[in-house]
Amino acid sequence: MYLPIGVRLYKMADGQIPLRYKTISKPTNVLIMDKRDRGYCTVLYEGENWHVPTEDLYPTHFEKIGD
Repeated sequence: MYLPIGVRLYKMADGQIPLRYKTISKPTNVLIMDKRDRGYCTVLYEGENWHVPTEDLYPTHFEKIGD
């Protein structure tokens, strides 16, 4: 999946409370590690798992929308 500039990635506590965040400074591709309810997915970014709002993820040109 693809993340555009300006997307925020979150580290979440057990109660889905953000502990810290990081803002993407350049467009990048990420690997989805887990799809979650509540509008977030877990992605691998710079060697760490982060939560990102599902609506901020875009398919790459190799992926079909809805897969």
